[in-house]
Amino acid sequence: MKTKKRALSGILAGTLAILLTVSALAAQDGFGNFTLSDNYKSGQFNDVDGTEWYAMYVENACNYGFLQGKSANAFDPSGLLTLGEAVTLAARLMSIYKTGAADFAESIPFYTAYADYALANGIISSHGDYGSIASRARFAELIYKALPSEAFPEINDVQDYSICDVTPDTGYGAAVYALYRAGVLAGSDRYGTFFPDSSLTRAEACAIMVRLAAPAVRLRMTLPDQIPAETIFRRSSSAVFLIETFDVRNESIRTGSGFFVSDTGIAVTNLHVLESAASATVTTPGGDVFPILGVLAISEKYNLTIISVDSGESPCNYLSIADSDLLEAGSTVYAIGSPLSLINTMTEGIVSNKSRELDGQTFIQFTAPISFGSGGSPVLNTLGQVIGVASSSFSYGQNLNLAVPANFIRELKPGECIPLKEFLER
Repeated sequence: MKTKKRALSGILAGTLAILLTVSALAAQDGFGNFTLSDNYKSGQFNDVDGTEWYAMYVENACNYGFLQGKSANAFDPSGLLTLGEAVTLAARLMSIYKTGAADFAESIPFYTAYADYALANGIISSHGDYGSIASRARFAELIYKALPSEAFPEINDVQDYSICDVTPDTGYGAAVYALYRAGVLAGSDRYGTFFPDSSLTRAEACAIMVRLAAPAVRLRMTLPDQIPAETIFRRSSSAVFLIETFDVRNESIRTGSGFFVSDTGIAVTNLHVLESAASATVTTPGGDVFPILGVLAISEKYNLTIISVDSGESPCNYLSIADSDLLEAGSTVYAIGSPLSLINTMTEGIVSNKSRELDGQTFIQFTAPISFGSGGSPVLNTLGQVIGVASSSFSYGQNLNLAVPANFIRELKPGECIPLKEFLER
């Protein structure tokens, strides 16, 4: 195994050397400005094992002038990238691409000059907490803004909504999809999952920066169109919860289901689940009970509502919303909800009809079994993305179930939070 890793490292080094020899003769702008120095000395960092996958990336990232060691003999490859370091990398990337150098004045803290440059050149729109840990999504945004669009030629066929945990309409979606298509990013597992809210290590940042500077070593890949059901359940179930509503006397009215769509407690359910409710709670699969603060948006036409849940200080796991127009009859779907108050019940079925018209409304007809209390459950595609919200079923039929298409969620515009009791009195 070590021999194979050394061979791969040699191939990478050779590819980079050839690329940069040619680049030195190219026009003095763009990728021709990225040149490797020989400043890095093999074995200089005690914590960089030459047999590890990241060893050549660390070496070349240092030789490009992107990163440095934490000390003379330590690089800290497993250390988490801070926002200050992320902005510094983006500033160096832009400066070298434009001028061939990253000559920034020394400052205390180290990132001050880089952050000012990033702000002046549109990489960031405002200063932030540079000591905080940078998320993968934030880093993707920064490096995407540091280079022009022509620096990201598409080498991979990555369709919209094909990254299982990133949709193009999120704030960072355009950056992530461009970086996947250009082969700069390829996900963190065999499903191409990006994990946008997770942190990244300094070693991972080295690999990304080298791919940015050297298009010849960018990654070619094909994303899968499905994830195993057990993986979907493991990833999604904690974002789905039981809803219990109460009247003005604090007596229980009904139960239903709902799911988070942001890490701040914003969630979606059916409007009918909250009918006549003066208050309501959600119960998570882990047994935590949180109050519903109120309603942010409603659609009586589509039987949908966006609610705010007081979920505490910890970020919520949440689900991505797919483009339900891409759904096809016969596609496999899953429903996760709390039928009969049985939290975390998952069922499987297919789409019977992608656009069933009933009483002037459009529904997704599907066969995944649902029962009383499933209203508000997410209906997921084979990537674990929400394609609909379970709404109703025909009691006199068998597996004749209806879901509101997920695209209607996007039509809801969250506004002021209206407490349930005030909402009830309207």
